This record gives sequence, C-alpha cells and structure tokens, in this order.
Amino acid sequence: MINRKILLASLLLIFTVLSACSREKNTCRVVKISDGDTLTCLTKGNKSIKVRLAEIDAPEKSQAFGQKSKKTLSDLVYQKNVRLSLKGKDRYQRTLAIVYYQDKNINLEMVKQGMAWAYKQYSHDPIYLQAQENAQAKGIGLWADNNPIEPSQWRRTREKSIWLLIIKRSVKHFPISNVKMRLFI
Repeated sequence: MINRKILLASLLLIFTVLSACSREKNTCRVVKISDGDTLTCLTKGNKSIKVRLAEIDAPEKSQAFGQKSKKTLSDLVYQKNVRLSLKGKDRYQRTLAIVYYQDKNINLEMVKQGMAWAYKQYSHDPIYLQAQENAQAKGIGLWADNNPIEPSQWRRTREKSIWLLIIKRSVKHFPISNVKMRLFI
C-alpha cells in the first residue's frame, strides 16, 4: 500500500516536471508586433520565431481597426515572456500558436476585446465564436463599426481592385480602335 502511494507520488512528480519542461521549451519574449494576429518572439537561445495567432483573424494594418488591433496586441504582450501552444505552420511557414501570457489566452482576449474575428475557416474551438458573438452584442472594438468587413473578404476585394487598376492602366497604354471590349470578373 505504501509502495503504491510512493509510486503514485513519483509519477505525479515526474509528470509535473515534464510538464514544466515542456512549457519552458515553448516560451519566448515578444520583440515585434506585425499586426493584430502576427508577432515575432525570441527564444532563450535567441532564435527568432514569427508567430501567427491561431483561431483568429485580425483586421489588416491598412483596414479599419487594423492599427487599433495591432496596438491592442502590443499592449497585451509586447516585450513580455509568453508561452506558445503550437498548432503547426501556415502556408507562409509562420508558426501557428495559441499565445498565453500569465495563463491568459491572448488569442481569445483579442476576440473578446473586439479586435479580431473568430477565424471560422480555421477555428476548431467554439469558444472563439462565442467570444465574438459577445463582443458583437456589446458593440466592442470593431463591432462599434456599422459594417465591419472580415479581413479575408477585405483582402479579396482589395486584390480585385488592384487587378482592375492594372488592367485599366494596361488598356490605356494599348488603345484598340473599333473594338468593343468587355471585362468579366
């Protein structure tokens, strides 16, 4: 009976130590904020890691609330030691992670403060959508805007506008006489 208690206590101690080591391994100091959902941090070995906050999508820097979102993330974690719960890599090879500062989920905090959307396309945890609905109901952050535009939609609209501008300028330099041209996009 005593041996079982000693064994159980030993296993618990080992688990606690391994858990602490794992946390230590995924900690870093935030040294740059790119926008409301991207930051750069340095590990203890001075390795730079570009981190994309998982589960959320913040306004782009040139989009309405983009700068406010960036400042909010900066206020929450800039020059602070954070813990990363790694989720993989995105298509730009940024580390996807849930970022924690003093056990607070910063990704979720950004949504709660109305500074990011729950990224429906990639979100796996319903708590983010619930936080978004709460912020929306209270008119917090970007939800104070009458018609906030999701970053993914804003990016598509912007890309289309850029292409239309390029085509317009190209057609201007290559006049075609006696031809009616239609452009379908």
